[in-house]
Amino acid sequence: GADYGQYGQYAQSAQSAPQNTPERGEDITTAIKLTFKQAFKGATVSLRSGGESFKTHIPAGVKDGQKIRLKSKGKPGKFGGASGDMYLQVQVEKSEKFSIEGCDLVATLPLTLSEAVHGAKVTLKNVDGESIVFKVPSGTSGGSRIRVEGAGVPGKDGAFVGIAQIHVPKKPGMAVKHAAKEFEKACGEDYEQEVKDLRA
Repeated sequence: GADYGQYGQYAQSAQSAPQNTPERGEDITTAIKLTFKQAFKGATVSLRSGGESFKTHIPAGVKDGQKIRLKSKGKPGKFGGASGDMYLQVQVEKSEKFSIEGCDLVATLPLTLSEAVHGAKVTLKNVDGESIVFKVPSGTSGGSRIRVEGAGVPGKDGAFVGIAQIHVPKKPGMAVKHAAKEFEKACGEDYEQEVKDLRA
């Protein structure tokens, strides 16, 4: 009888021994700051995790506030468990000239009144400082969006979008004021009514 009792004690102590169950490592979140150009074109950045340095590629067209998941780059797991993930919280430096909408690069396209009325080919520099030609159709109003397809976020089906902004002289002389009145007359009553309807 004593032997069975001893065996029972051994069995009990084996069951109560702590089990080294594999545990997944914790996820970590780290902020990453990008220039507008890096966010638009994509960039390779250096990061650290668990005392180790590594490089990762940030895809083109990332937005401010976006989170990027790097699998298994978080804290190491315990007892053979998988490592957690790292989440990059993207912070993009604002640009005075450009913004990203979806896969499009967007900027203001300043026009003279003559260019807006007659139509014109005008150039605007992109993020890399390259001159991109916009074909402005005749009768373009302020706020119209003119697209140059294929000139948006690299590798994506986007465009460079110019938002028409018609400029008039800050201090127009009498001749300019007279010409403006003549312009309105030449446009006729329909033009005046069209503008009034837009204000309604």
